[in-house]
Amino acid sequence: MDLLQLESIIKTQLSVRVPRLTNNRYPNMTFVSEVSDTTPSFPCVYVHELEPTELGNDLQNKRIHAVRATFQIEVSTNTNKADARTVTSACINAMKALRFSYVSEIYTKRDNLHTFVVRMRRVIANGDEL
Repeated sequence: MDLLQLESIIKTQLSVRVPRLTNNRYPNMTFVSEVSDTTPSFPCVYVHELEPTELGNDLQNKRIHAVRATFQIEVSTNTNKADARTVTSACINAMKALRFSYVSEIYTKRDNLHTFVVRMRRVIANGDEL
């Protein structure tokens, strides 16, 4: 596994798993890993890898053996808090299936936009498969 491509891998995993976990209840759900100026379709799941830390250095220190990866997942919807909670719970369950640990969660409402921000973390070794 390319440890430098984790954000893309996790976004792909979530885009496959979360719709199944929500029984395809939100056909316009989007998954993004970059902030854009265009209006997203809702619910929108923004997947962002926070700065990883390297673990398991050897004496030669020529390759990355493992990283402690932390992902921030922001689920936003313009419908209601219940829809945002449903998608957020599916994201948490999908990340738990990938062996991530739950770190924190924050809910905000600004204008008519309901947003949950969740952080998940795990150590991922060079030979691991997600």
